[in-house]
Amino acid sequence: MNGIVRTVYIVHLAGIPLVSVNLDGSARDNRQSFEELFGGFTSAINNLVKELGHEELKAIESGNGLLVYSSRDPVLFVVHVEKQEYDQFAKILVKQIENQFFQEFEGHLQKEEAYVRGERYQRFKSNIRDLYNHLMRIRNDYPEIIQFLPSVIPLSQLYMVLNLGLDIIQNFPEDTIKLVRELNNYFGNQPELEDLVARTIGRYAGYRIAKAEYKDKLVIQQSELLDLLNEISVTKFDSDKEVYDIVLCPVCRGKTANRPICHFFSGFIEGVLRNPSISVEETSCRAMGNKSCEFALHRD
Repeated sequence: MNGIVRTVYIVHLAGIPLVSVNLDGSARDNRQSFEELFGGFTSAINNLVKELGHEELKAIESGNGLLVYSSRDPVLFVVHVEKQEYDQFAKILVKQIENQFFQEFEGHLQKEEAYVRGERYQRFKSNIRDLYNHLMRIRNDYPEIIQFLPSVIPLSQLYMVLNLGLDIIQNFPEDTIKLVRELNNYFGNQPELEDLVARTIGRYAGYRIAKAEYKDKLVIQQSELLDLLNEISVTKFDSDKEVYDIVLCPVCRGKTANRPICHFFSGFIEGVLRNPSISVEETSCRAMGNKSCEFALHRD
């Protein structure tokens, strides 16, 4: 599983190293490689912080790869990858590491001695390796899904769902809908997580199915999307309002809710259209008592 990420670093924004993990199979001393990479890590970290944005992940090129980094005060997280093409992989990994690190250590980070007693963070190395291995398994088995993954999605649970034995691409739409309806068995008590996973799988399925159906066309027409939706259920399209109306939605059939719950179709439409300037919102849902499930296109 080596060859994508070289090293992961977690440092205090003042330049104090907390954790470093080599993932490229080398046995080099982590502190030594850290200093070599940054050429004097304290000043380099300070330079990173000056251009750091808290809302957007950033990356800078180094002499031997790419540094993808994110921060949450007072900690900086850096993933060193070999090639520019691994940028998206690294962005997901670095946010996964950041989220899990704060879940485990947020209470300690408020104490001054937290950075003097850095040994307390060493056990987190196994967490980093687990996250990396989960992400690698997803990449190896479902390579194109990486571009659709939200950074906060739980990787182990997503992989478990994707491996239910249902082929959501080859057996579209039967297995696709079966998988979506199975999500409630895994995330029934975590509705926000279920929504996130459903939308992610929808984007991935829409992208893959449209790619197979339309032979790598760069632009998928709205009429072609309508044809795909009609394979799942009777669907109408209002071209003036740009709203897709799924008359008998199989995702929410038999369910009741106080909010729209057909996030798979929101993601599916986005995945088919593959237009980053278009987002999809479910504006009515049969589970809420509406006549049908409607999905409106919004353009940036």
